[in-house]
Amino acid sequence: MAITYLGTYATDLDKVRENIRDTVDSAGPRPADANFTDAVINGIITDEGSWQRAVAALFEMLAAEWRRHPSYSTDGLRLDRSDIADGFDKIAKDWRSKYGGAVRQYAPVYVSGQITQDGYSDDIANDDVEASGEYGGHKFEYIRP
Repeated sequence: MAITYLGTYATDLDKVRENIRDTVDSAGPRPADANFTDAVINGIITDEGSWQRAVAALFEMLAAEWRRHPSYSTDGLRLDRSDIADGFDKIAKDWRSKYGGAVRQYAPVYVSGQITQDGYSDDIANDDVEASGEYGGHKFEYIRP
């Protein structure tokens, strides 16, 4: 789905897209490089009452979206998506402190599924992997569906 971005900073939609860095189609700030639709952004501008508070709300949404993606590591490489979510959350709080508005509350996200120690291993059974504990300062617990 194509996005509308004129690059002129003349419309509220342009101002929001510029500030959340959602200016290139299929290279957005959401997981999988997704963009926010024009309808979503315009609806949030209406709900929030200003483009500045809409920016804060979209950063809150980005934090919630990135929080639902688990972090992982393999072969010494670590991708900590909670850091991405924390960054968006901090930016949202900065915008809220400047421009006000109610903080949007999103339901907690629970991630469940298969936990593997090494995504490329055929010799480590999933039952041999620790299913709860603390990693990088974040507590986790595997809950069987």
